[in-house]
Amino acid sequence: MLKLIIRQANWGILGSVFRYVIVFFVSAYIVGEVGKSEYGKYATAHIFATIMDTLLVLGIPSVILRFIPFLLNKDPKKASIIIYRTLRYAVVISVIFMIVMFFTKDLLDIYLYPKYDNFSYLLFVISVHAPISIFMGVITSLYRSVLKIKEIMLYGTFISVPLRGVMTFLVFQFTDNIFYLVAIDIFTQLLTLFLMYYFFNKKEFNIFNNNKSFNNEYLIDNSIFSYGKKMYANSIISLFSTQGLAFLIGVLLLPEQMGIYRILIQIAALSMFLNRNLRNIFAPAISKLYEEKKISELNVLYKQTTFIVNILTIPFCILMILFADVFLRLYNFSTEEILLYKPFLIILIIARMIYLLAGNSGVFMTMAGIEKKELLIQTIRGTLSILLALIFIEEYKLGAVVILIIFSMIFVATAQLIYIKKEINISPFSSDLFLLIFLSIPIIFFAVNYQSTFSIYHYILIPIIVYLFYFVVFYKRLKKIFLMIR
Repeated sequence: MLKLIIRQANWGILGSVFRYVIVFFVSAYIVGEVGKSEYGKYATAHIFATIMDTLLVLGIPSVILRFIPFLLNKDPKKASIIIYRTLRYAVVISVIFMIVMFFTKDLLDIYLYPKYDNFSYLLFVISVHAPISIFMGVITSLYRSVLKIKEIMLYGTFISVPLRGVMTFLVFQFTDNIFYLVAIDIFTQLLTLFLMYYFFNKKEFNIFNNNKSFNNEYLIDNSIFSYGKKMYANSIISLFSTQGLAFLIGVLLLPEQMGIYRILIQIAALSMFLNRNLRNIFAPAISKLYEEKKISELNVLYKQTTFIVNILTIPFCILMILFADVFLRLYNFSTEEILLYKPFLIILIIARMIYLLAGNSGVFMTMAGIEKKELLIQTIRGTLSILLALIFIEEYKLGAVVILIIFSMIFVATAQLIYIKKEINISPFSSDLFLLIFLSIPIIFFAVNYQSTFSIYHYILIPIIVYLFYFVVFYKRLKKIFLMIR
């Protein structure tokens, strides 16, 4: 099972590394050109578009993943009808949304974002991403339904991401207007959509044929509607939990503070790419083993994947802490800003390290029959984060935000582990993971307190030394894992 998971994750990991590296440096370049305040406006508008996308998409991508793979084999005509009606809904709701946005953008600027100057037009233009995301969610789910992960990476990452990067570097040689970045984003996303829909329609399944039926024979089953309602409710709770705090930061703080927040989050998020990719591959394996009641094998798999994620990401997080000044300078932080915000960045990185110790606990909660407990945890997390943010953010600003993030992550990880242990009686912790934690604590402490000026060769030599140390200590364990996945 571990062998299958690692092999299926290869394309996702490769694509994520490629995307993260390019997006990271392009974002750093953009901040240097337009400034943190304009970047904060850009980030705030994107959060608004993300919220609108989730509210409008009605859980449709999850429905596609659940039902279309079966229908494509058993009843292609019914699959065609569902896809057609999905696309028709996407077109109609997108048009309605953009019309409403056109007439309400000034009201949103005045009453929702009073601290942002001249924000209405930028908000309206970036809102185009909500309809684009709806169509992107549909086609991505269709590709995943036919197990075409490489195609998602090819069109959605290996073509669009470098194209966006090249266009950004070229265009911003001549301007510092953030609207040009929005135009580049929309162009590359539309190009990606065209390629993905065109090749899916041509190679996989004809989703644009005109022979559609609307009679009662092809009414969508109640089971599909019921599942869609359930997944929509789940997505709303997840949105409330994950985006509620970011939304409030955009509303309550100045755009420059929002820009700094997004930069810190973007840097710290570099440590999460591996876990996010394994999560998508891990889910069906968890479901399969749980349905077959193979709890002991599930327990072993949980321990193995958690150790793999942490042996790769903990050294990387240590390097991020050690080179924190360098990361912040890439985003045009002054010496004074580095002294002020470096502790915030280190806290966010350590928070993610703690969260990763729980492995893919959220996926276990969802796929092993205790998804209601997961929804309860996320609801409590979202509610507490928003209430505490309303009380403390305006006075303590980003300091309050960072503290809220680390405590919410610790709360979620702890609650998930307790429920998993109670309901399934499995755990991510192993002797190797405990040894990894104990070895890392003094190294993390050293990295946090070490102050020095680095030369170019340090950026090559120190990562080699750090990873070599961990690989030597865990040589036998890593060798055993390598032989298992060969």
